[in-house]
Amino acid sequence: MLTEGAVEASALAHTESPRTSRPRRRRARWGFVIAGLAIVAAVVYLVIANTGTSAEYYMTIHELQACSACGGQSVRVAGFVSQAGVTQVAAAQSVKFTITDSATAAAATQAMAVVYAGVVPDTVRAGTQVVVEGHYVSGVFHATTLLAKCPSKFQAATPGASGG
Repeated sequence: MLTEGAVEASALAHTESPRTSRPRRRRARWGFVIAGLAIVAAVVYLVIANTGTSAEYYMTIHELQACSACGGQSVRVAGFVSQAGVTQVAAAQSVKFTITDSATAAAATQAMAVVYAGVVPDTVRAGTQVVVEGHYVSGVFHATTLLAKCPSKFQAATPGASGG
């Protein structure tokens, strides 16, 4: 027969077993929580660090002309090709054009001459929105990169208008 002390010891053994395993479960849960927070923090850091380096800002014509420290820096400027369009300079193998702050000549308040030596995208015409990157020297912007905004609306060509 079991004595009263043996029964109590047996009961204590059964009740202590779940108590000793609970702290292990809590420790395991806290371990997962901490590991999850570390992963989330690493992902947030990578997103913030990479977004800052890849985000590129461009200035308006007015901002560039008002900037006194921009003379020696490479900057990006957005604008519209003026109604005069793009002029080829044969001697220098470059193009000259003027960008304005508006697509229409009547609404334009700011203008800036641009010189670019390179391949001009086919979509660069009068009224096209462009972003130029380069240096602003003595009132003329010397572009090293010319980006044209793609048309937002494509239309099928009119039959017979292709010239072929």
